[in-house]
Amino acid sequence: MDLGADEFEENLPLLQELVQEADFVGLDIEFTGLRSNLSGPQQISLFDLPSEWYLKTRQSVQQFTICQIGLSVFSAIEGEANKYIAHSCNFFLFPTTFGILDSEFSFQASSVQFLNQYGFNYNKFLKNGIPYMNEEQEKKIRHDILTGNWRVRSSPDKDQIKAVIDKVTRWLDLAKEGDWMTLPGIAGFQAFEVQLVLRQALPDIWTVLKDEGVVVKKVSKQHRWYLQNTSCDRESCWKEKILLSARGFSVFFQMLVKAQKVGKYVSLLVLPRVVSNPWDQVIYLRWPPRMVGLQA
Repeated sequence: MDLGADEFEENLPLLQELVQEADFVGLDIEFTGLRSNLSGPQQISLFDLPSEWYLKTRQSVQQFTICQIGLSVFSAIEGEANKYIAHSCNFFLFPTTFGILDSEFSFQASSVQFLNQYGFNYNKFLKNGIPYMNEEQEKKIRHDILTGNWRVRSSPDKDQIKAVIDKVTRWLDLAKEGDWMTLPGIAGFQAFEVQLVLRQALPDIWTVLKDEGVVVKKVSKQHRWYLQNTSCDRESCWKEKILLSARGFSVFFQMLVKAQKVGKYVSLLVLPRVVSNPWDQVIYLRWPPRMVGLQA
């Protein structure tokens, strides 16, 4: 099963439950490149110590980005030795662009050719990749959101936000208190971004995210204060929701790290069977392993 940003949030509770109950998991990570053209002492050599090889490879791959993670979650079948159910899925990822976050990364021609050869969906990666960020980025964004020190930076976002504010402002000129309008076609992470800007820019409106889009309601300043401080949608909780959405796949990955269930040196023989759940497969394990498989 392939999961992009549209499907990720819906499936997150199931994924977390599967990992918590699993005996072990396996990961496969695809990058937009692997080896940059390092020179001099930074060039990777057959004579490098393992620690040197790791540091050089780490420095090299940081110029690229993760575009896909394959995950298989293994759970033992009770009463049947060396037999497991495997739930497998692929996550398409794309770096979070929010406020000051606007990551730069490279593509390596050989990696692009390799992924293309094996049917990698670049449209899903670029258009519907699940957002993610590292711990340093998360700390910065958390501080900016919770303190209100946040601005839209990228040009496409600025153009869209300007168009939304213009539309809402024109509507406000004629609207009465209690009137509402809907901004259709805005969902997911983008919806949080639009609401944040609207609430900062217009003191006499309130916003709610619904299935049909972002609903904007004209309210008095007193009612606005009440909504911000006493309702279940008060500003502090709402900003936490924005941060959660901006973190995206990082939420799941941090949970995966804490679970400590990544399989080590496992050789797998996959025998599919007909099941109701398309994620399920029966897995027989060869032990001891005859080849190096997954490493934590």
